[in-house]
Amino acid sequence: MRALIARLGFGASRLPDGHTLPTRPPRPRAAPGPVAATAPVPDAVSPEPALPSAATLADDGERIARQAARLGFEIVDIGGFLKELDTRSADQLASLSGTLDLTDEVVRANAAVTDGITHISHAVQQALDTSQDAVGAVRASVGMSRDLATWVSSVGTRIDDISKALKWMETRTAMIEEIALQVYMLSVNAGIEATRAGDAGRGFAVIAKTVKELSDQTNATTEEIRRSVRVLGQSVHSLSEEAAEASRNALTVTQDSLGTDQKLTLITHKIHGLSEMTATIRDHSAVVRRANDNFDSTIRAFGDTVSATAKDLHGTVTRVNRLIDASETLVQLTADRSDTSGDRPFIDRVRQDAAQLGLLLDQALADGTITRASLFARDYRPIPGTDPQQYDAPFCQLTDRLFTPVQEAALTLSDKVVFCAAVNIDGFLPTHNRKFSHPQRGDPVWNAAHSRNRRLFNDRVGLKAGQNTAPFLLQVYRRDMGNGVSVMMKDVSAPIMADGRHWGGLRLAYQV
Repeated sequence: MRALIARLGFGASRLPDGHTLPTRPPRPRAAPGPVAATAPVPDAVSPEPALPSAATLADDGERIARQAARLGFEIVDIGGFLKELDTRSADQLASLSGTLDLTDEVVRANAAVTDGITHISHAVQQALDTSQDAVGAVRASVGMSRDLATWVSSVGTRIDDISKALKWMETRTAMIEEIALQVYMLSVNAGIEATRAGDAGRGFAVIAKTVKELSDQTNATTEEIRRSVRVLGQSVHSLSEEAAEASRNALTVTQDSLGTDQKLTLITHKIHGLSEMTATIRDHSAVVRRANDNFDSTIRAFGDTVSATAKDLHGTVTRVNRLIDASETLVQLTADRSDTSGDRPFIDRVRQDAAQLGLLLDQALADGTITRASLFARDYRPIPGTDPQQYDAPFCQLTDRLFTPVQEAALTLSDKVVFCAAVNIDGFLPTHNRKFSHPQRGDPVWNAAHSRNRRLFNDRVGLKAGQNTAPFLLQVYRRDMGNGVSVMMKDVSAPIMADGRHWGGLRLAYQV
């Protein structure tokens, strides 16, 4: 650009913001006095090139201005696209970071599951060993119960034999008693006969007496035997009943032991199946662990690649922003030096209106309508329930009253004008045009396009417009209209000064 300006014969002057503006060289004046005769030009000497005319210079300036604007639009369009990619890349990095966190949690959870399965496997094996021991013990108990039942049954048989023997003894004792009774009767009769016989029967009387004594002893002995047999019979009967009860109990224990054995055997089978299942789960868990390890390394490598790409993309966005600044400087320089530029009416109007707004603010300070602290306040209080977020500031009511007539009148400058609104040095826009100052609805997309007052536009264009102190600033940008719609526009702004202090800037945006 500098080479082109030099070729066109421009000098340079410096703007307040440090940029240089080309200056037109003075037109050459004709020398006074009579015109001298023209001498013939030698063949070896080439004629000097004719200087471009003022119309040619003006046409070149216009073409440069148009090309600069077109270049600016292309760069801004590319910059907007890259910015969207940068935003998406940041979102992807955030999502990737969340994915990595989830991956770490999955890896930790899988490790915990593996440890749990290992512990469960050990516990199942212990339970299996215990159940098998229990089954063996129960089966041994069943054998002992069966042996006991068999022994008790044999005892019952023996008791029955004893009972039969006791009955036999009772029968024989009764027979002895019967014989003893007959002997007794015989001895009595013998004694009677011996008495009758007198001395001849005295020896027989001794024998009869002896037989009688023997009979008495026999009766006493048989009586004692009868009592003993009776007591023994009662004991044997009791023993028989107890043996029968013991036999029934042994049978019950045997049956219960058989049932317990069956249940323990079933439990053992189930525990064995559980052991096989835990082994299978452990094998699958190992496969999942290996897959998680592979996925973790892969996703982290992918994350490093995305992070590096995002970093490069962000750096590219930064470079494009610098390129946008350079293109805007070029657009501004060409627009400032061209009196016939299509931007000139908008530049002149925004400078005029910004100066008028400054005078209105000075008057408000002078008559005490607002204090200096309130006018330059940077306290933005969020308005509840607004989306996008709107704010209130101490100077909003004043700007609604003072700025609205000036800003609305600027809309009539051209059909190309989209909006005219002032922002302070933070990019806060207190008062917008009426068509962009509707009360918010429940639709954030609609609100973004129709409720643009009381909002912070602290993007690159908004901040530069609010903080610029040069006579004017011409920017090319994509205006976000909401719902994914953007419009390529030019934004010319001029500083607003109040009480000798920079308050912000008045923005005039128009389509090209």
